[in-house]
Amino acid sequence: MKKAKKRKNIVLRIVLSVVGILILAGVTVVFLFRARNFEVEGNDYYGDTTITTWIQNDRLSVNSLYILLKYDFLDPELPSGVEDIKVSLKNPWTVRVTVKEKELAGYVDYDDAYLYFDGEGIASIRTTQQIEGVPYIEGLSFDTNSVELGKAMPVEDDSIFDRIVEASRYLNAYGLKPDRMSCENDSVQVYFGSVKVLLGNTDYEERVAQIEPILESLLKQYPDAAGTLHLENYDSSASSVRFVPDEE
Repeated sequence: MKKAKKRKNIVLRIVLSVVGILILAGVTVVFLFRARNFEVEGNDYYGDTTITTWIQNDRLSVNSLYILLKYDFLDPELPSGVEDIKVSLKNPWTVRVTVKEKELAGYVDYDDAYLYFDGEGIASIRTTQQIEGVPYIEGLSFDTNSVELGKAMPVEDDSIFDRIVEASRYLNAYGLKPDRMSCENDSVQVYFGSVKVLLGNTDYEERVAQIEPILESLLKQYPDAAGTLHLENYDSSASSVRFVPDEE
């Protein structure tokens, strides 16, 4: 009986010790890993406060370990203009957030603000601020009542929109930032200062690749020239392109 009672006491002490360790560990995780500070980088479109508020959008997000697990090992919902968020811990109470925002293809006027869409045609950001380097799109018709952030733009003419998105993708690839873009008769036009560039409705990569060297050459020959650069029929076999100055 004494041996059985002794064994029972040993088991009880072990169980109590394990429970105590678990409680202590839990208390440590709750209090030591309480998210108090956030360091955000990589964000241009969204402010730091917007990102941290988004990250702390559920009641468990006061804990830095939970935030780390959620954003690095699960598949959480992200802001519509963000492609990816990576989280690391600088220390148990400081969360470091690295944001990768989407490349924006253009923007239109919408509901007393600007509506930006990405290279896939997804409505990404609505803001009253103009984002530097993103072209304004003229002449794009869409159903303003059906706009939903994170969803495809409800355009009336898919083919025109697809051309705008494709041309924007190559403009971004070549580091070109037009002041605005427009569509006329199924053709895309981009504007760099006083120069209008006609890109046509196909072969955008080949044509966009010609813009920068031609504009540099024009700037040297005609520093103040305004006119139209015709690339709408350009292909690799072309030996020259046509620039038509505006009539004064």
